[in-house]
Amino acid sequence: MKKLVQIMWISLCCIYMLNAQTIDTTKKGEVVYHVFQRSFYDSNGDRHGDLNGLGEKLDYLQDLGITAILLMPLYEAECYHNYFASDFEKIDPEFGTMEDYIALVKEIHRRGMKIYMDMETQYVTSDHLWWKKAVGNPKSPYSEYLLFEDKEHKIPATIIFELRALNSYDGKVIDITTVNLKSSWVLDYNIRLFSYYLDPNEDGKFDDGVDGYRLDHAMDNLDKKPELTNLFETFWNPLITQLKDINPKVMIVAEQADWSDIGFDYFERAGVDRVFGFGLKGAILSFDKEKLMMLADTILMKSPKGKEHVIFIENHDIDRIATAEQNLEKESLLLLS
Repeated sequence: MKKLVQIMWISLCCIYMLNAQTIDTTKKGEVVYHVFQRSFYDSNGDRHGDLNGLGEKLDYLQDLGITAILLMPLYEAECYHNYFASDFEKIDPEFGTMEDYIALVKEIHRRGMKIYMDMETQYVTSDHLWWKKAVGNPKSPYSEYLLFEDKEHKIPATIIFELRALNSYDGKVIDITTVNLKSSWVLDYNIRLFSYYLDPNEDGKFDDGVDGYRLDHAMDNLDKKPELTNLFETFWNPLITQLKDINPKVMIVAEQADWSDIGFDYFERAGVDRVFGFGLKGAILSFDKEKLMMLADTILMKSPKGKEHVIFIENHDIDRIATAEQNLEKESLLLLS
């Protein structure tokens, strides 16, 4: 166990030094804590983590050396992780109120920390207004907001993996569909939505607004749907450009839907500031120094100036590092037996 920790620490230090030498020796990095707020800390005894609970633990997070917090989606949704919204404009009441959220953001900023929000507006469920108004009603003003497989708009399009519904942990079936990101109305809506969380009271001070966004499952061709191609130029770049007009310091982090993608296209065509270092994560967990050095040279040295890779070893989509540790110990025992 001790040896494993030492190898991991050395690996992380090497990445930090390569990043500093090849990109910007004067720039300080961030230590970002990705909070799954539903299971982080419950402040009111309802068995759901909440915004006030997170606020109560800011001292603890700062003691750990955390400089920024990344929230999972806050909007109202049926799924426990709050992806796949039923209302983008409402905070899930189990997390708290808009007032709780604003108070948390201001306190985070008062401490010199940053806050990022995870956003995924590519899908909606049957509880969403767009679904209720548009499904079966081609004349609805929202009919252009969703994708359909028939002229009568009775069959909403599938989402990733050709899914039409999700099975909730409590047995509920959640119907779901894909948003039409090629619609100018949808782009305008996203600009307004993202802009609101940048500066809720529109005073230009940004003390009550997020410092950036994580774009979940961002793709140039969403789920290989022929209707949703070239989205870097037609959706993501226009959205990001508008956000940077409001706050030039906003940080946009994209999750590559294809985890084998280094992410250069996201920098050059979509205009994001950071992508996730999936390749470096794999190299770290392989405990292979040569592989790590090769990928670090390729990824860090060839990235455009000012663009960055988020270095991580686990997140909410993948196994915990403890799993890798257990597998390594098993392999060691097999070699010794």
